Amino acid sequence: MKLFITLFFLSAALSANTQTLEWQLVNPVFNPTDPDGGGPATGSVTFTLQVRTTSGTLSNVTGLSTGWSWQSANAMLPTGSPCGTNSVTQPANITMSSAFAGFTYNNVDECSGSVNFSNGSQTFDRRASGTVDGGTITLTTTFVDVFTVTLWTLGNSSPQGGYVVINSGNGGSPGPFSTYAVSDALANEYVVNSLTYTTALALGNGVVPVTFSSFNANCTVNGVMISWTTATESNSNYFEVQRSINGNTWTSVGTERASGNSSGNKSYQHLDVVGGNALYRVKQVDIDGRVTYTAIIPTNCSQKNMQLVIYPIPAHDQLVVLIRSDKAMKTQLQVTDAVGKLIKLIDAKIEIGNNNFNINVSNMAAGEYFIRSANRAINLNKKFIVIR
Repeated sequence: MKLFITLFFLSAALSANTQTLEWQLVNPVFNPTDPDGGGPATGSVTFTLQVRTTSGTLSNVTGLSTGWSWQSANAMLPTGSPCGTNSVTQPANITMSSAFAGFTYNNVDECSGSVNFSNGSQTFDRRASGTVDGGTITLTTTFVDVFTVTLWTLGNSSPQGGYVVINSGNGGSPGPFSTYAVSDALANEYVVNSLTYTTALALGNGVVPVTFSSFNANCTVNGVMISWTTATESNSNYFEVQRSINGNTWTSVGTERASGNSSGNKSYQHLDVVGGNALYRVKQVDIDGRVTYTAIIPTNCSQKNMQLVIYPIPAHDQLVVLIRSDKAMKTQLQVTDAVGKLIKLIDAKIEIGNNNFNINVSNMAAGEYFIRSANRAINLNKKFIVIR
């Protein structure tokens, strides 16, 4: 009887530790710009690993032994990424999510040649593996991002980076790898099934909405001027200029309307009056919601106490007036032609800090104009040119 009771409680304890999880690879984002400009890469692509429980909550998760498998004929590792080693900590092309803050990806090998398998439709010859540890997290039935991977693409047609899959963990399905697992603080390992194995994740898109031919971020006395040129655009909607301090969290600093469809060079620019030491990229949003990104450019600009700037010069559709003020006031912005004739009068409420005013000049003839303020406290007397 005592033996039965002992076995019963032991069985109950083991059952209490039994939990099944799922992970998947999602959110591929393709950027058609060659990341280093020297080939053979045709662009870059990112994708994200997510994990969840299939039921209930799993507390005190401290480690994930995980990775993915990819195709070396279609993608390559960014320069400096770990290949042929298992002692690298937190590779530069892998970014931990905010949910896994405190964790790092350790003992990483991103290009093991020990695998050569097919999931039925695609063959994979490279395997990434490593251990996510150093923190503690509670997993629920809601998918949570673990980390995001960047690969450089080699293809010119979709999917430019080929395909990726993630095998299940030890005891899971389908295609289990014995070294893949999730564990808790008591060293209990849990079965993990894969949702991105039978159907591989495509790394790329069919129609490249925008081909970027240049992207620059330059220090000016008024802030950082971000400029870019597109060689072609297909159903592009708008561009969003983004700034980051750490490369993980990005903030929008403004948007610019795209040309929509074009086969010739189109130039754009946007001024970030905050400036300083930061990272910049441009996010392009297609009409159907798809996005692409430029490469990331660092700047080391001094922050300026700018009072006023106007751009772009020359202007075509609109003129942007930026005013930085240490007090609130009201004024009127006056647009006159070269002989002093008033063309436009715009009421402007200026708040403390940065103020952005967009003036429509699309109905103005080509030529020289001046913009002034009716308030003498604002030293605004700038010439600008409208082109057609």
